[in-house]
Amino acid sequence: MAKKQPPSKNTRSGATRGPFRTLYLVKQVQYKTFLRLEAALQPLGVTTTQFRILTALSRGDNKRSSAELSRLFGVKPQTMIKQIVNLESNGLIERNLAKGSKRVLEVSMTEAGRGALRACDKAATAVEASIFASFGPGELETYRALMEKVLAGLHDIPDDEEEEE
Repeated sequence: MAKKQPPSKNTRSGATRGPFRTLYLVKQVQYKTFLRLEAALQPLGVTTTQFRILTALSRGDNKRSSAELSRLFGVKPQTMIKQIVNLESNGLIERNLAKGSKRVLEVSMTEAGRGALRACDKAATAVEASIFASFGPGELETYRALMEKVLAGLHDIPDDEEEEE
C-alpha cells in the first residue's frame, strides 16, 4: 500500500510546497545509488560505466561491436571508444575482427574481465542489499516490476535523446 504524502509545508516566502515531483525523486534515487555503486567499485578499479559494459558483454553471445554498445547505452561512438580503450588497456576486454568482416571489430570479455565482473557483481549485490534494506516482503519484486513497466513504456525514445554518461 502506498504511503500518504506528507502535508504541504509553507516556505519562508509563504508559498505552499507540495511533495516532490516523481521525476525529481527518480533522478535523486538514480544519482545516490550511482554514487554508492561508484564507491563500491572504486577499490576494484572499475567505473560504473565499465561495469555496465562488462555486464552487457556477459549477455547473449558475449560479443558486440562498439557501435552496438554505444547505441545500447545511448552515447556517442567516441564516448564508447574511450571506455573500450580503457577496458582493453586494463586487460578486461579484447577486440577482434568479426567473422566475415574486414572492418568491424567485436568487443568481448577476457578471463580477467569475467573475474572483474564477478567481483563487481558481489559489490553491486551488497550495495543493492543496503539500498533496499527498508523494503518489506515482496516490495522489491513490486518495485522491479514497476520499473520494468516504466522502461517498457520508454522504448520509443530515440537514442539521441537519452542521457550521455
